[in-house]
Amino acid sequence: MNKRASKLDIVKPGCRTGDRQGGFSLIELMVSMTLGLLIMAGVLALYLDLSRSNAELAKMNRQIENGRFTLQLLQQELWRAGFWDIYMPPLPSITPPTAIIPNPCLEFSSWDAAYIANLYAIPVQGYAAGTALPAECPASIEENRQPSSDVLIVRYAATCAAGAANCEKYNEEKIYLQTQGCVDTAKYVASAAIAPVLGRPLGTAVYKKDCTTPADKRKLIVSIFYIRNFSVAGDGIPTLMRADFDLSSESNCPPDWLPCVTMQSAQPVIEGIQSIKFEYGQDTNEDGTADIFNDCSLCTALNWANVVAVRMHVLARNLEASSGYVNNKTYQLGSTTLGPFNDGFMRHVYTSYVHLVNPAGRREKP
Repeated sequence: MNKRASKLDIVKPGCRTGDRQGGFSLIELMVSMTLGLLIMAGVLALYLDLSRSNAELAKMNRQIENGRFTLQLLQQELWRAGFWDIYMPPLPSITPPTAIIPNPCLEFSSWDAAYIANLYAIPVQGYAAGTALPAECPASIEENRQPSSDVLIVRYAATCAAGAANCEKYNEEKIYLQTQGCVDTAKYVASAAIAPVLGRPLGTAVYKKDCTTPADKRKLIVSIFYIRNFSVAGDGIPTLMRADFDLSSESNCPPDWLPCVTMQSAQPVIEGIQSIKFEYGQDTNEDGTADIFNDCSLCTALNWANVVAVRMHVLARNLEASSGYVNNKTYQLGSTTLGPFNDGFMRHVYTSYVHLVNPAGRREKP
């Protein structure tokens, strides 16, 4: 054995061989902890950023949904406007409406023949922003109405007959309309040939074309659409509202007729709708096509009777403000400019054109 090997074999007293231990130094631990904290901070920042992005996306998706749903709802109501079953009101050039524009909130017991004739002739009516509604309308509509928004009134007979599937049952205290199709002299009602039978209850018996089947009872629909400046008192969320002409037993009924049929208190429909503006298309030559558009703030009863189309402009707003965002934009709703609002709510304008199927269709020539 050589001397080098013999020296390596010598083990000093108190020393152990074969189990040497190693580890990180204090500096290495501090560096690794710092790197871990940096990685965690990055992951947390990414998570928070994704959470904020998802929250803003959810707000925007809801705003888009509310804006489009508002257009869809109003489109459907306007498509029904002027549906009176088989009755066709005379053209304004033949029988012009009287000068008085129908009051949408007048209680039914106060209606006369001239009012009813104008009701058939004017299925769509509106009040521009800043124009007060009649005093007969519920006070809450005018008190809480968004000042920059218009009001829309739509009239038609229900598209389903009372008692039919998915249609409410007949209630003799509500207002229904019946149109006469029978021409048999034995069952022919002369008064029903001029205009539909309208009443509560329906006392005159009129029949369909077969002169055997009673004519359908169709509920009269009169609805007011407007924007209220809150959804729930104090929340500040502008909301599309709907008030309907229906049966009531409230104190606004005449004392000699309880319950009565009058305009009811409005109900919330869609949140986040800040303003709606309407431009009404008037047909001046009775060919079924709109020739001029305006807000009809100065329209007469004859002008309203010639409305065959509506342009709708809807300003929708996020329900919640976006942190760090300031809205300094302006929004064009037809001839009206709104903004800048200088707040944290994102907004968008939705626009649609509606051809009034019933009033326009009666004028169209092949």
